[in-house]
This record gives sequence, C-alpha cells and structure tokens, in this order.
Amino acid sequence: MTDIFCGCSDLPHDRKAFYRDASAIEYRVGLFSPPKARVLKDWAAAAAESKNNMRSIWVAWQAFTHRPADIKKGFGLKLLPGESAANLGHFLKTDENLRVWTRIKEQAVNVGASRILLETPAAFTPSDANKRSLECFAKDWADLPENMRLVWHPAGFWEREEAALVAQNLGILLAIDPLVDEREDLPDSSEAYFQMLGRHGLLDSYSDDDLERILDMAARFDDVTVVFRTCDSLGDARRLIKLSKTYVPNADFEFDDDDDEFDDEEYEDDDIDDDIE
Repeated sequence: MTDIFCGCSDLPHDRKAFYRDASAIEYRVGLFSPPKARVLKDWAAAAAESKNNMRSIWVAWQAFTHRPADIKKGFGLKLLPGESAANLGHFLKTDENLRVWTRIKEQAVNVGASRILLETPAAFTPSDANKRSLECFAKDWADLPENMRLVWHPAGFWEREEAALVAQNLGILLAIDPLVDEREDLPDSSEAYFQMLGRHGLLDSYSDDDLERILDMAARFDDVTVVFRTCDSLGDARRLIKLSKTYVPNADFEFDDDDDEFDDEEYEDDDIDDDIE
C-alpha cells in the first residue's frame, strides 16, 4: 500500500483546517526571505502537534539555485565583505554558495523539514558543466543532516527521462507534475514527489477524474508526496485525501497513446476539397 503525504505550499489562512487534514507542507517562503529561526521553530512545533504525521519540505533560496541575473526579487541575503553575487547559484562550489547552503540546511532543520527542494531555472540547462556541478554538490559537499533528502525540480529544457536518470544516479528525488504529459515515463524509484501546478496554470483546480489519475500513478510507488499549488490548494489536497480512503487505484492504468493521434490515412485530399466547396 502506498503511503501518501498530501498538502499544499506555505501555510494557508485556515491553519486549523490545514493541520487537521493535511499531511505535507512545502515552505516556499524560503525562496527569497526566510523567517527567523524562532518563527521556523514555532512552525515546526505546530506541525509536530498536528493530527497527521506531517512531512515538511523546505524550498532552498534562489540565491543558491539561481544565477544573479535570474533572480527577480533580490538575493534574499546580505553579502559579506569580499563576497560577490557573481559567485552565487547553480551549485558552484564557492565560498558564497557554501555559506548560503549552510544557512539553508539550518533553516530546514529549524522548520522540521525532512526534505529540501531545489528548484532550478530554465537557465540551468542540461549541459555537461551544469550536470557536473550538480553531481559535485550532491556527492561531495551537500552533507545533509541525518534523515534528510534532496528533491530537485528542473525547469526549462530538461526532458523528464534525462532528469530522472541524473536524479537517480545522484540519489535525488525528482519533482514532477505527472499530468503535464502522461505519455512520459514515471521515475523508476520507490518514492515519488508530485508537484501539482494546475491543469491550466496555478489558478486552476483539479476534477475528480484528475485526482483519480493522480492516485493511479501514485499507486506505482511505496511513498508519494503530493503538493498542490493551485488557487484552492488546500481544497484540492483535502479532496485527494478523502478520495484516497475509498478509491481503488487501477494498477494496470496506462495512457492511451492513440487518444490524441490523428490518422492521416482516414482522410484524402479530395475529401477535404469537397468539404470546402
């Protein structure tokens, strides 16, 4: 049976309902200007007292994952004397990145996170140099606290199959939206991370059929984190959690490649001309 941890990004206004119903929280507040340690520890205490076994995910500063030109809201930290913003981002092993990464891990520990989410921008292309930087980071100096795991969500030009292979080789969990293109293979691992961004963007929500498809895909793993980032993210999470208690996933579920195929042989040019006339 699959263990499903389901929730949303950042704490919603209705925290009482959140802690009662949800079992996962993705702290995106960490992207730009993380709160002080005291606030993070208060959040950790509230999550620990929640009804469910809460899974907390800390999103790393863009100052670490992005190059300065790709950061639109500032670096999120003050540079020390002698430091340069040019040495930030893209997992480069610099004194600046080492200091920022240390802070990120401290924040993750303070908020009680068991995972740190790394979101790379489109500028972090699947080049050999970027792959080497990610590999060096993951293998040589990530130095994660005990029982903590890295999650990676690459934007831009990464094909899921290529990103999944890189992540698997480095022991990183790949974050995907499984409904973006259901013809793409799911990652070959026992654990999955589904980041649900809306069928048609963040302002969208999911139908009951969509939720069933998510559960069908989740059933292929032993452990799945599902994080909704929609206009009613908590509502979507609550609906999925409720459905998961009664829905029996289709273990043989497959995307039908023929659903959207257009058979040119069914139509002749003469038929098209006749229709125009």
